[in-house]
Amino acid sequence: MLSDNNQFMIIMEEQSYLAQAFIEAFEKQKFKVQIINIAAASAITTSEQPCGYLICTSPSLLKKAVIIKAIVDQAVQEKTPVFVMGNVDELEVLWETLSPQMLKDVFTRPINLGDVVENIHQQIEEFYVAKKRTILAVDDSGIILRKIKSLLEDSYEVILVNSCAMAIKYLTLNRPDLILLDYEMPIVDGSQVMQMLREDPEFQHIPIIFLTGKNDAETVK
Repeated sequence: MLSDNNQFMIIMEEQSYLAQAFIEAFEKQKFKVQIINIAAASAITTSEQPCGYLICTSPSLLKKAVIIKAIVDQAVQEKTPVFVMGNVDELEVLWETLSPQMLKDVFTRPINLGDVVENIHQQIEEFYVAKKRTILAVDDSGIILRKIKSLLEDSYEVILVNSCAMAIKYLTLNRPDLILLDYEMPIVDGSQVMQMLREDPEFQHIPIIFLTGKNDAETVK
């Protein structure tokens, strides 16, 4: 595996012969496979994030579509690829709650299990090769933002926003690895944004670096 973590998680409600077949096929690709139901998957903490998920739809699983959505939301925030497998009717039901655009890929039954596992393996390898750490740069100066991007974009994925409101909107669905935050901005300044983030358990551990032209002792304090 090209990621540091080769733990792959399959979510299905009714474990059958398919579960064992998946385990054997994934282990041939050097994955450590864990098959769990939706209740167990919803209890996974951030520190236990796998390298990827495969969600196998079924009538009983679709009754818990809201929980599936929450799991996928967390995976998107953690930049973990999610795959879904199901028949046409099951997928149509799932799309009422979940956007296909949030997923890495969708496999429609009937399937060739070996081909699906090989496909997932290849996509995960490519995903982690291309994956970069994400930096959110927040500044009301377009010139500063462009300079930040030109300096960092070769090594990082750089997201540029020109207001604190745009930063909060971005953070509702994404979790960057670092925030570069302009200290002085109109309406809501950098210190207020930092206070909001530090009060939210979901964001309180994201590193923040202030950007400012002020260097007097009182401001620094």
